[in-house]
Amino acid sequence: MKRRIVSILLALGCATALTACASNEDKFVSELKAAGFTNIGEPSTEKAKKSKKIGKRTVKSSDKTIEVMVRVKGCDLEFAKSSGQSGYWLDELHVNGQEPDWPGYPENLNRDQVVKLLADNSAKPDGFKGCYKPNEA
Repeated sequence: MKRRIVSILLALGCATALTACASNEDKFVSELKAAGFTNIGEPSTEKAKKSKKIGKRTVKSSDKTIEVMVRVKGCDLEFAKSSGQSGYWLDELHVNGQEPDWPGYPENLNRDQVVKLLADNSAKPDGFKGCYKPNEA
């Protein structure tokens, strides 16, 4: 009987953890939609674990980053957000199988600001000219 209760509690804990991650991903997609983006891909979560030695103790921490692909003017842009924090940033441009970082990591851009950024003369990642189509939505 005890084994069955432990199994049920473990299953509920796992389901709750999965729901929390999905919930954060859904909130990020909603945040991007509110910023005017329409061609939004499926969100994914990356986890990174860190350990740091402080004196004789080792302190472990983990970070979760939610990433979502958004297509604007022919370019596949990856927006990223630290789970549990407000705000997001333009992380990478995906083109021809490459994922160059975006210089300066512009933050909290809405769709109109992204369109303006793509059209201006600021520094762009490698491969930008190959994907940018100013007449596309």
